[in-house]
Formats: sequence, structure tokens, C-alpha cells
Amino acid sequence: MLKYAPMQMTAVRLSAVLMLAGSTIGAQSLPAKWIHGSALCEATTDPPFQVYGYDEDTFVLRENKCIDYEGPFLYLMFGREKVFLQDTGAAPRNQDIAFPVAETVQRVIDDWARKHARAAPPLIVTHSHAHRDHTGGDKQFQGMPNTIVVGTTPDDVQKFFGLQDWPNQPGTLDLGGRLLDILPIPGHEPSSIAVYDRRTRILLTGDTVYPGRLYIRDWTGYRASIAGLAAFVRSHDVSLVLGTHIEMTSKPGVDYPIGTVYQPDEHELALAPRHIAELNASLQKMTNGAVREVHDDFIIDPR
Repeated sequence: MLKYAPMQMTAVRLSAVLMLAGSTIGAQSLPAKWIHGSALCEATTDPPFQVYGYDEDTFVLRENKCIDYEGPFLYLMFGREKVFLQDTGAAPRNQDIAFPVAETVQRVIDDWARKHARAAPPLIVTHSHAHRDHTGGDKQFQGMPNTIVVGTTPDDVQKFFGLQDWPNQPGTLDLGGRLLDILPIPGHEPSSIAVYDRRTRILLTGDTVYPGRLYIRDWTGYRASIAGLAAFVRSHDVSLVLGTHIEMTSKPGVDYPIGTVYQPDEHELALAPRHIAELNASLQKMTNGAVREVHDDFIIDPR
């Protein structure tokens, strides 16, 4: 039995480490509902991580909110030569809670390799940004064979992706027949990046844009980054905008309180290019600095 729950919760039973959506792999759609925590975490039978196959080379992982209320999303993308992981999740504050992020990712990689009748490709572990709820599993990957863990400072990110003029110059990462565009977007956090997958046309936006409270730490940087993202989506075919949390309910403009571990009526994960345009338009009107502004699908929240 694995110990698994935040705060003062006792040991609970876990149904599985992986929840593989085998019947939906290749569908190029997302679930209507994800695992979303529990009203009683001691009794949950949900796995630590839900693993969803968007297609046979693209996986979305959602961390159980009973491990950490942040419940972040992680993204795994396979090319012919490399596999890309964005973020390593939120480590539990209670060390007795199971947090098998590296084990979960490795099982997906091993399963992919078996299905393709080949050796597992090298793993590159990257981050949407450096906050603890996105770097919590880094130590589990450090020292693993065939694995590179990219550092979390702006300098680390620039050097790895070969970005010469941060934050003005984008870069690319070739996974082998699959190109990712790396877009610096500081403002929420100094090392924040967006990632555009040219194959699926998915744009990963980290904590910079997602259905929740958009915390602005550096107003000038954030405003410029969103203007850059808005220009990018105008000039590129973007299918989905995927961030790393869900904090909004399905009711327009209503969010869950900070620290919520049970979200049975969540907003969907995906936003659209129009949401970036909407966010940019609002920020451009805020000429005297950021102010809190509630939208149907996100909340501008300067901190």
C-alpha cells in the first residue's frame, strides 16, 4: 500500500501508477474530464498520474491533486531520435506520499519503444518555468541513463536551446522528424518558455496562459511576452493552447479557491488562440500597470 495524500491524510490504496487511455490514442482529442482530486483523499482510487495519449507520439500527464493541490500537467513528446518532457510535477510536501513521476514517465517511454520495436530514445527533461510545482521531480531524473535534465535558470535555458538574444530570439529543438519552436516568455517567471509543436500544432504555455489565475510577477516582461505570443498565433496555425493547471470552474469567470484538492466541475484544459488575443488586448489597455481582471476563462492576477 502506498502512502498518498496531502496534509494530515493517512495511507490510501492506489489503483495503478498509470492510467493509459489506449482506446483514445490517435484520436487527437483531449478528455472531457481528468482526474481532479478527491473530496476524501484517504479513500481515492485514482492513480498518482493520469497518462493520456493524444496520439501515438504525444502524451499528457495530470498529477493527482491529492499529491499536491496544484495538480499540474506534464507533456511528453516523442521524435525518432529524442523524447521531450516538459516539467516534472509538484513534489508532495509530506515525504510519505508516493510521487512516482520518473517511474511513470519511464513506463510510457518503455511502452512506446516496445510498440515501435526499437530502443528507447534519449530523454530530455525541460521546464515550462522554474517554480517548485514544475520542478519537483527533477532529482528523480538526475543520474538516470540516457537522460538530460536542463537547468532552470534563464542562462541554463538559453544555453541548452541556443538562444542568443533572450528573450527576443526563439529557438528550435529537433527531436528527429519533429521540430519544436522554443519561445522565451518571461513575466510569470524569469525562465518561462512556450513550446510550439509543428506536428500537432499544440502550443504549450506553462503558467503564462491557462484556465486559471494568471500571476504576473514582472509586468513589463509579461506584457511584452503576451504581445509576442499574440503575434505568434496570428502567424501560425495553432490547434490547442495547453497550460499546466486548471483553476477555473466550468462556470464563466469563477475559479476554485487556492489550495483546493477536489475539482469535480473543472474548466476544460485547452484554451484557443483567441484567448491569447483576448488576454493581449486587455493587457495593452492597462497602460498604468496590471490590474486584476476577471474573464470567462482566465483571471489576470498581478502579484
